[in-house]
Amino acid sequence: MPVASTLARRVLRPALVLKAFFAFLPIYIFYKTYLYPTFLSPLRRIPGPPNKPKHNKYHIPFMGLFLDLVKEEPGSVYRDWIEQYGGIVCHVSLFNSLQVVLGDPKAIQHVFSTYAYDYQKPDVAVRLLSAVIGKGLLLSEGDVHRRQRKMLNPAFSHRHVKDMVPTMAVPADILSKIWGERVDQSEDKVVEFDVAEDIGSCTLDIIGRAGFGYDFQALTNPDNELSHAYRQLFVSTSPGIQFLRLFVPFYNHIPFKHNRVRKQGTQTIDKETTRIIQEKRAQIIGGIEDGEGEGKDLMSILIRANEQVGSSDDGKLTDRELKDQIMTFMAAGHETTSAAVTWIFHIGRPKESSKTPLSYDVLNALPYLNACVKELLRIIPPVHLTSRVASRDDKILGYDIPKGTQLFLSSACIHKLKSVYGEDAEEFKPERWMDPSTLTEEQRKATKFVTPEMSWAYQPFLTGPRSCIGSKFATIEMKIIIYYLLLDLEYSPAPGFTFTKSPRLTMKPYPGMRLVVKRFQNL
Repeated sequence: MPVASTLARRVLRPALVLKAFFAFLPIYIFYKTYLYPTFLSPLRRIPGPPNKPKHNKYHIPFMGLFLDLVKEEPGSVYRDWIEQYGGIVCHVSLFNSLQVVLGDPKAIQHVFSTYAYDYQKPDVAVRLLSAVIGKGLLLSEGDVHRRQRKMLNPAFSHRHVKDMVPTMAVPADILSKIWGERVDQSEDKVVEFDVAEDIGSCTLDIIGRAGFGYDFQALTNPDNELSHAYRQLFVSTSPGIQFLRLFVPFYNHIPFKHNRVRKQGTQTIDKETTRIIQEKRAQIIGGIEDGEGEGKDLMSILIRANEQVGSSDDGKLTDRELKDQIMTFMAAGHETTSAAVTWIFHIGRPKESSKTPLSYDVLNALPYLNACVKELLRIIPPVHLTSRVASRDDKILGYDIPKGTQLFLSSACIHKLKSVYGEDAEEFKPERWMDPSTLTEEQRKATKFVTPEMSWAYQPFLTGPRSCIGSKFATIEMKIIIYYLLLDLEYSPAPGFTFTKSPRLTMKPYPGMRLVVKRFQNL
């Protein structure tokens, strides 16, 4: 009898727990998706749009205004809300969750600068990105981020970036010659092709040379394994699949073809980064023994500095952390830049050129090119949306922000606020960044120039302690590529070709950027 009663308890207890779980599940769902957001959340006091979506024509429940954000051009819906409701807006999103959008200078300063470490990257974003870019500086938090940033800062100093210009120029010059040969070899001296893939290969070669002192040969070797892996991870994945990977954790493990390709790509990147760090460390150690080893690439500088640090307590990076930094450098260092540069050939042409051997001073002496790069990053920021999650209860602009609240900063939104940039905020107008004294009186009258007090509304690299450490590197890289590709070539849209701004991991033209390319006729 005691045996029977014990057996009964063992069987019935799990059954009772399961029964209780399913009994309370509907109550919990009702509370989380209706009762709390509608009546109890302090976020409901923040002004915002009514939950009346334009694009949910099939009335799918629990979608909130999510489909409006997906269907419209990135940043445009947020921009309408901020212009209407003010610098902090709350809206209903997936599963009726309440999310906050920031468009006020004090709110942006609060979240991204003053209390940056209290607002962390969402777990789902970290999970999605870490397999591709590692848990390096971009994804680390708190004291780990502070320690890594302190170690990495010297490698990205102004002096080191200046010294890298000749090295960074080599792939850009190679690409310029490749495209020039295509034009010259065509019968009518005009060619049409998708420029996006070649630009991605160029930026990968630049980060290889300047970042690691290594030639990936992505431009000259069409079968380059690493370049192919990044194309599969960043270009071939549709926004729909990215959405599933973001919100359905087990989706990546379903053996669909695109998931197998992704796994193979991440394995390729992992293999390459392991090899690079082993080879580089061996070179550095060998160089120290020989009194040499003064490589100027980012990884040499980093490893050399890291070898001189005693322990992790003193800031020394572990092998895993070094590997994560390489993965971050490779992904962020070429993908965001290639996405940005691709757009310039469709929307504008800097008028300056020079046959002088390229250096930092030569680039810096081209004010219109500098203005074009700034305006390009304003009009089409590569990373159009950034999200943070409050790690504690807080107040922003007098409104209560509960722990766990997700907040968004859309650079695609604030970069085009008419209240900041004027009525022509959506136009590509490099003159707004230039010295007014260099322009004609007519241009000065027609231009609202960018001033320091507008800096909060220009966030291509964010602000505060979590701002992009490679912003100088990326800006110089863009200028170099544009410089070489516009020396002797000109571009125009391919007839009949249409594309959309596709908000993947970066803002990409989909299905690419087909352009007509020919020799530049300087009349």
